Amino acid sequence: MRKLSLLIIVVLLAGKLSAQSSPHGAIPFDCSDCHVSTSWKEIPSQKKFNHNATRFALVGQHKSVDCKQCHATLKFSEAKEECVSCHKDIHKNTTSQQCSNCHTPTTWLIKNITDLHQRSRFPLLGQHAKADCQQCHLLFSQLNFEPLGVKCFDCHRQNYMATQNPNHAQSGFSTECQTCHNFTDAAWGYASFAHDFFPLQGGHKITNCFSCHKAGTFTGLSKDCYACHKNKFEQTVEPNHVSAGFSTTCTSCHNINGWKPTSFNHTQYFSLVGAHTQLGCNKCHSTSYKNTPTDCYGCHKNTFESTTNPSHVASKFPTDCSQCHTNTAWIPSSFNHSSTNFPLTGMHTTATCISCHVSGYTNTPSDCYSCHKTNYDTTTDPNHVTSQFPTTCNQCHSTSGWKPATFDHATTQFPLTGAHQSIACNQCHASGYTGTPKDCYSCHKTNYESTTDPNHVASQFPTTCNQCHSTSGWKPATFDHATTQFPLTGAHQSIACNQCHASGYTGTPKDCYSCHKTNYESTTDPNHVTLQFPTTCIQCHSTTAWKPSTFNHATTQFPLTGAHQSIACNQCHASGYTGTPTDCYSCHKTNYESTTDPNHVTLQFPTTCTQCHSTTAWKPATFDHATTQFPLTGAHQSIACNQCHASGYTGTPTDCYSCHKTNYESTTDPNHVASLFPTTCIQCHSTTAWKPSTFNHATTQFPLTGAHISVDCAKCHAGGYTNTPTDCYNCHKSNYDNTTNPKHSTTGFSTACKDCHTTTAWVPATFDHSKYFPIASGRHSGISCTTCHTTSNYVNFTCLSSGCHSKSSTDGDHDGVNGYSYLSSECYRCHPSGSSGQIKNFIKTLEK
Repeated sequence: MRKLSLLIIVVLLAGKLSAQSSPHGAIPFDCSDCHVSTSWKEIPSQKKFNHNATRFALVGQHKSVDCKQCHATLKFSEAKEECVSCHKDIHKNTTSQQCSNCHTPTTWLIKNITDLHQRSRFPLLGQHAKADCQQCHLLFSQLNFEPLGVKCFDCHRQNYMATQNPNHAQSGFSTECQTCHNFTDAAWGYASFAHDFFPLQGGHKITNCFSCHKAGTFTGLSKDCYACHKNKFEQTVEPNHVSAGFSTTCTSCHNINGWKPTSFNHTQYFSLVGAHTQLGCNKCHSTSYKNTPTDCYGCHKNTFESTTNPSHVASKFPTDCSQCHTNTAWIPSSFNHSSTNFPLTGMHTTATCISCHVSGYTNTPSDCYSCHKTNYDTTTDPNHVTSQFPTTCNQCHSTSGWKPATFDHATTQFPLTGAHQSIACNQCHASGYTGTPKDCYSCHKTNYESTTDPNHVASQFPTTCNQCHSTSGWKPATFDHATTQFPLTGAHQSIACNQCHASGYTGTPKDCYSCHKTNYESTTDPNHVTLQFPTTCIQCHSTTAWKPSTFNHATTQFPLTGAHQSIACNQCHASGYTGTPTDCYSCHKTNYESTTDPNHVTLQFPTTCTQCHSTTAWKPATFDHATTQFPLTGAHQSIACNQCHASGYTGTPTDCYSCHKTNYESTTDPNHVASLFPTTCIQCHSTTAWKPSTFNHATTQFPLTGAHISVDCAKCHAGGYTNTPTDCYNCHKSNYDNTTNPKHSTTGFSTACKDCHTTTAWVPATFDHSKYFPIASGRHSGISCTTCHTTSNYVNFTCLSSGCHSKSSTDGDHDGVNGYSYLSSECYRCHPSGSSGQIKNFIKTLEK
């Protein structure tokens, strides 16, 4: 039996050692999926292993590929999933390295090139859809799809520069070609231009642009009519625009159809109606068309002064002629008195104008008294002067006549109601009609003082009689206690008045205690005085009776819940009912100090008991850590409280480092202290455990791409993890300095490495020459860099090097431009695309 046990242990140990030394590394598949027990090297054709269960399913041509072509070593996990890891980039890094954007595992051939282009930054539309690939991609035969500009001007610059009718470059035309040209047109010659900023309509609808754009000037033209039509303005004599001082805003009379016929909208200044429509312009504009008066008197002053029936001057008529006259004619005339502040009604309609306007037509009084003072002074029934009647006559009289007269007392501050309606006026107005009192007591003082049931004087009744009496009569009298600050309810309704008003009706207290002091002091169950009950009786008693009484604890700052509802009042209010504490600790201090599991005092638990206990009972107790600034997650949920709160429950740190300092300092792979790792542990660790840890570099300002993904951290962070440079040159200075083809350090190359290099590798490198000087097409295509860059400095170049464009070989074609120094920048002015075509006399035109 002992031998059998030993054999089993040996077999298990051998299996464990075999698993640990597997040449494939750690893979999630059983050995029997590929191997058989007879021989380790024998792999059956019908194996259990299915490649589709891995991260790289075999589809298309990948199904027939020999395993060793992708798995160079027996560690299958080392095989890359990216296409470029197995397939050479024949496009020389001119397209995305995501091969699946265009190719499929079935074949490298692309059957939907046009569809792919539609998803690019330059969809093929119109004539572009018919173009051959090589027309734009000059290195198409080499499968080199170098990046091209997407603006029209990038490809059609030569068309732009060569166009003469009109000359685009000289006229400063926009290089946004689509403004005039449509990409669906068959040729450059089809162009249209939306003249929206100045619509060409009417007489402006001309086909020759140069009618307005003299000498090819397409910018800076004014849209004002006068700017172009100044000659017509000055040459017009009927009427003469200049001498008449006409406005230069031609649109006032003319329109875009032609200078003639003309029209003028007089309503903008002075609407012509009536007789004005028949007048010639010079009748009013005899001197000028400026500052012409628009009021009637300005033109009709003579008519105003010569009129005698009536005489406008003698009668001091206002010069606002429109009050009586119309623009049809001076006569007949009329005046609507209703348009004034004094419409004529009643007898006023038959009175002659002069009877009121004796002193003229200005400042005529509009009040009755000014004209009817005699009537006021001579009236004796009643005598208006003696009775000091107000002089606002319309209170009693109308325009129909001085008599009969009426007075509506309802329009005053004292409308007559009840018995007041039948009283003679002088009974109240014995001293006149001004300053008559409006309060009851002034007239009814005798009634107030002579009343004995009850005695108003002895009882100090208020003199606001209308509280109990009405205008119908002094008796009967009533009093509605609900209108006071103490409405009567319950038992108060049946109590005699003097029971509460024994000392009078002023200053009567409204609080319960003042009347019910005896009830308060004689009550013994419970004893109100001993227990210092508050004297606000309404908390427990109602107006129905002193007993029974109730108290709603929910109206206080301490509503009773849980076990508090069944406790006797004096258990909490042993010292009275004022100043009773509302916090738990004041009553439950004994519970707090006697609790040992855990010991609240030793652990310095806070005395806010509600964090763990409820009003139901002291036990069981709970604490929701999620309500704090440190919710428990992961492994924190199973840790004993005192492991973090060993020093108490106040001031406990919430950052990881304070508790995990030992983990931080003892970690050696990598060494956190030596590497100056930040102490914000959550960047790499979670609350589940210290290990495994992760760091997402994509959350930083330097996401890892290309070869950076596989670089060891310490290679870039040798000086620590703070202030690590993010520019290429800081890390790749050696590559920059040591590169000799071409020599970077002495040729003035930019240190912005990403202009030519990618994160995949330093070599191969590319350079987009089109940003500076297009060389993708024409004679410059395919020539070596040093042909133009003859010096070691790549910042400068020359077109006039020997063997290329020597000065002697070009003089014959550049007559008149010999004053130029033939610098490369000047050659570029006429030959921007590097083509052999020339724009002759271009510089001559610029000089002119």
